[in-house]
Amino acid sequence: MKTAFIAIVGRANVGKSTLLNSIVGQKVAIVSDKPQTTRNRITGIYNSDQVQFVFVDTPGLHKPRNKLGERMIREVSEALDGIDAVLMVVEPRRPGSAETRLIEKLSVAQVPVILVINKVDINSKADVAQAIDAYSKLFDFASIVPVSALESDGVDIILDELMPFAEECDEPFYPDDIPTSQTVRQMVCEIMREKILLNMYDEVPHGVAVEVVSFSERQSRDGSPVTDISVDIICERDSHKSMIIGKSGEKLKKIASQARADIEQLVGMRVNLKCFVKVRENWRNNDRIISELHLYDQ
Repeated sequence: MKTAFIAIVGRANVGKSTLLNSIVGQKVAIVSDKPQTTRNRITGIYNSDQVQFVFVDTPGLHKPRNKLGERMIREVSEALDGIDAVLMVVEPRRPGSAETRLIEKLSVAQVPVILVINKVDINSKADVAQAIDAYSKLFDFASIVPVSALESDGVDIILDELMPFAEECDEPFYPDDIPTSQTVRQMVCEIMREKILLNMYDEVPHGVAVEVVSFSERQSRDGSPVTDISVDIICERDSHKSMIIGKSGEKLKKIASQARADIEQLVGMRVNLKCFVKVRENWRNNDRIISELHLYDQ
């Protein structure tokens, strides 16, 4: 048996979480077309008879504008500690300043790097070829793999390319029947936030966090199991609270309904979900609140 720890890094919104979900074979990280969706390190676990790959999906590189953003950037650097290899995910275009800075970090880390050029399904072969040429001149990548994470095209090649970096071990680091190290509570928070991202305007979602207040199981009157979950949706302004709730509560009902369906699939039983919207002004610049929300308990 072999194992390896792999960090997935790259600019915001290049498809890192989509790639992770595709590799693992099920959804362990939320996906959105809005940048900075992933806030902390999300672990996804790939198992086969020969190897266990533990993937760490990191926040997308961006210019931090608050303390939460600063923590997200620190997560990227810290994720490189103890890593056996790195998947650097990019789009088929020439490297920008974010990619150049990341390559500088990777050079210092002295860890093998596989360049994953994502979204080849919606870009031309010429763009892909130009990207390969441009990146090859900047860094000595262990390999370069064009993929479509959305269509799972090329994922098997990534797994093959990672095999040389796996080391012999007596037993896997994680049990072979779990796809992620996240707790159910953490995944509930992420599911809720994904539905908020899906339904809200650009400005509101990044000022939103979700906290599970209570989580318990019981038997209903007919004897079937039910999970009772209460969550607080934290936003920064009263105006945002009104937008999240919506006219006559319709927006919040829609978000909760979509989240409930996914959570029921996660826990395998009926879910009674209660959602409350609360205002904590400027919480993204408050270290105490960020810590209380357990955004970095991975």
